[in-house]
Amino acid sequence: MTQATGGNGGQSAYNNQVVTLISSSTDGVNPSIEVTYTSSSQGGGTQVTTRTEISGANSPTLTIKSNRVGTQTVNCRLTHPTSADSPLTTSSATFEAISAVNLSRSIISSEVCLDTSGNFYKNPDKNLFLGPLQLVSTLGLLNNPVPGFDAVPELAFVVYSTEENIPVRITLSASAGQSFNGNPGGQGGRCIFTYTLQRNVEYVFKLGCTVEPTSSIGRGGAGAYFYEKGRLLVACGGGGASGWSGGTGGAGGGAGIAGANGSGTGGGRGGIKINAGQLTSAGLFPSGTTGGKIESCTSGLYWKNQGISPCSDVGQQKFRTIDGSIVTNSATLQRGYKSAPITNYGFRHNGGNSATSINGVFIGGGGAGAYGGNAATNASSGGGGASGYTNGSVNILSSTQGGNPSNLATATIEVLT
Repeated sequence: MTQATGGNGGQSAYNNQVVTLISSSTDGVNPSIEVTYTSSSQGGGTQVTTRTEISGANSPTLTIKSNRVGTQTVNCRLTHPTSADSPLTTSSATFEAISAVNLSRSIISSEVCLDTSGNFYKNPDKNLFLGPLQLVSTLGLLNNPVPGFDAVPELAFVVYSTEENIPVRITLSASAGQSFNGNPGGQGGRCIFTYTLQRNVEYVFKLGCTVEPTSSIGRGGAGAYFYEKGRLLVACGGGGASGWSGGTGGAGGGAGIAGANGSGTGGGRGGIKINAGQLTSAGLFPSGTTGGKIESCTSGLYWKNQGISPCSDVGQQKFRTIDGSIVTNSATLQRGYKSAPITNYGFRHNGGNSATSINGVFIGGGGAGAYGGNAATNASSGGGGASGYTNGSVNILSSTQGGNPSNLATATIEVLT
């Protein structure tokens, strides 16, 4: 009879094609490994070297330390000499490193700009340690209307950190479709994710509302979009509008989730699901009642005429409008967002347009998002919700079909502590 023995502790390991070994301890009580690695950061476009120390592999507590603010993924490999299924690898966990300064001071700045003009508003700087920054379409800061912008639904909310990199948790919500004659519109899609905002780098939120032009004809909900410079990182889909004599709108999808179909015999199809990083580059306009799609990077107009590709950075710049005019009060940041003309709005307003009206009011429009939902084809059916998307750069904590009953798209930014 063979007596069973306990399993061996988890192993430290490293990939010598990616990281450089600094030191390694084989202490049977508390083995450890220390490595550095250099990666090309999307935030800022520069190479950074991170030093990470891992210890406690043979103890109940695994300790990880890093000398740089940022996000890493961690898993553990378990082995036993007589186990048939050894080794086993755990699922990945997220390791968020913050600085000591973040524990009392995490300042984020934000500006409100228009793609089409030099209108500008600088929000007061926000210490995220004291509370979240809340952005909402057309209103700038939640419950704090922005002078001169109250009736403008096509805004660029530019957020940035000037002091250091800040790991944050962001809740992004698209707007709901309009409810007509007591029939509910579909809720806007919602997702929660973490990401590290790099110092002096431009991040742009485009937050629509259920009013044209950000909604479709027939009042499908508007999408909510998050860009790092010119690259779309996350999109949430707006809900479809309801019918008049029946039919509910389909819910919009959070990141990576399809939009729901509208109900009724002529209900609009929801926007299709796109896997992480698989969104094609070109934007598509809606075609009648059929929804279009967002472009994966901002093509703009001025920078296109300069020969700058949609995903490329444009260097240290102030915000520029569609014709290249400089918004002089804006911050000088590492930018790449390219302002879109009103002829296409960056293909963000891509919900299917309704051809059905009651007393001159169009109903059953499709929601806007990654792929727009289709509009309903009769008065007793609802429009489809739009799909959401992530390019894979952020860490998705949750993502839902629906979740926002408001006709305003919103974003909430919190510091990770």
